[in-house]
Amino acid sequence: MKIVIIGGVAAGTKAAAKISREDPTAEILIVTKGKYISYAGCGLPYYLSGVIEKPEDLIVNTPESFQGLTGAKVLTETEATKVIPDEKLVIIKDADGNESQVNYDKLIIATGADSIRPPIPGIDLEGVHFLRTPEDTYALHSALQEGNIKRALVVGGGFIGLEAAENINKLGIRTVVIDMAPQVLPGFDPEMAKFVENHLGEQGIPIFTGTMLKE
Repeated sequence: MKIVIIGGVAAGTKAAAKISREDPTAEILIVTKGKYISYAGCGLPYYLSGVIEKPEDLIVNTPESFQGLTGAKVLTETEATKVIPDEKLVIIKDADGNESQVNYDKLIIATGADSIRPPIPGIDLEGVHFLRTPEDTYALHSALQEGNIKRALVVGGGFIGLEAAENINKLGIRTVVIDMAPQVLPGFDPEMAKFVENHLGEQGIPIFTGTMLKE
C-alpha cells in the first residue's frame, strides 16, 4: 500500500511513524512545503535570546534521519498543488517550480496551520516578523542580532507570543505585548493568566489585553 502524507511537521510525521509500525511493508511518502520537519516549535522563542544556542538544536529529525527511523521518504520544499481523488493522484511542485504527480492508495492531509496575517495596512513592511517555523525564527534572530532594534511589539498573548516577548526582552529590547482577548493564555483560568501577566510585568514587559492591532 502506498500512502501519501501532505504536511511534514507534527501530525504528518507522527502519522508516518505510526503507519510504519503498524505496517512495515507500507510505502510512505511525505510531501511538505517547508524546509524542515519535526522541529521543536515550543523551543523557537528560546533561540532568539541564545538559551538554545545552535539552530540545529531546534530540529528533531532531518528527512534522512526520519527515513532511517521509519522508512518514509520525505520531500521538503515541495508543495502539493492539487489532489485528483478520482484518479488518486497528487500534483506536486518543487522549489524550482517543476511539477510532477504521485499516485496513492491512501491520502492523509496534515498541513497544520500558518501564522495569522491580519489584513491591515503595513503588515508586509520591513521589520514585521512572524514566528511559526524555523525559517521565521532564523530571520527574526538575525534581525535582533544586528543591534538596531530598540523596541518590539509582540502581537499575541499565547504561549509562543509570551515566550518570544520574554526572550526578546532579555536582549535589552523594550518589549510590549498586546492581545485582543480579555486575558493572555486563552483557555487558562483568569487567575492563572493574571499571575503570568504580573510575572512578565515584573520583568518590565507591559501587557495590554483587549487591544487590537489596526495598522
